[in-house]
Amino acid sequence: MQQSIVRRAFIASLPVLMGYLSMGAAWGILLTTQIPQAEPFFAGIVSATTISSSMQFAAVEMVKNAANYSLGMIAVFALLINVRYCAYGLPFIEEFKRYPWYLRWYLACALTDETYALQLQCPYPDAGRKKYLFCIAFFDQCYWITGSVIGATAGKHIHFDTTGIDFSMAALFIVILVDQCRDKANRIPALLGLVITAAVWGTFYLLLPGHVNKMLFPAMALIIFSLIAMRNKIEARL
Repeated sequence: MQQSIVRRAFIASLPVLMGYLSMGAAWGILLTTQIPQAEPFFAGIVSATTISSSMQFAAVEMVKNAANYSLGMIAVFALLINVRYCAYGLPFIEEFKRYPWYLRWYLACALTDETYALQLQCPYPDAGRKKYLFCIAFFDQCYWITGSVIGATAGKHIHFDTTGIDFSMAALFIVILVDQCRDKANRIPALLGLVITAAVWGTFYLLLPGHVNKMLFPAMALIIFSLIAMRNKIEARL
């Protein structure tokens, strides 16, 4: 029984294996090519403790240009980039409370987009559920760590042009956005985000041309506040 649970969780996680190995490798290559002092083992430590691919891609830029980012700004960026994970945990709050504290904390901290999706589809309603949820989270994290270390090692020893590799995460989210926009319910928030981002970028470009790289925080803050303010209207229309 226990072996079948592990095997079933592994099979369910195979699509994540392919995605995390490739995206993790892209991040590892970006890390060691943009920050030559970083070693492959450092990539493994970061991936094991951060568990946030989008934040890790953003962190490379922040570390490389540390003079442009204060500690408070980094903390706010991390919150805004990862705030979606708070929503992921809501369906599991009551369930996680029944688990030992160490397992509860691990499952909560290991919730990524793909892990959340697989755990929601858990085939075990009761017996074996806890083990299945843990295996999914553990396998997915191992995939990401492995991809990161492989990429960091390649970036350290294989010299090639890495121009554009930092766009891989943005490209992934664009693909996800396009797929989500097939549903009419997602088009209004997507359009709102596009308009606000373009407006903030244009404002910085015209009025603060030397600080365009700092437009991300006000843009994300405005998007969040606008969605909250327009929530009732958006839901009523849907």
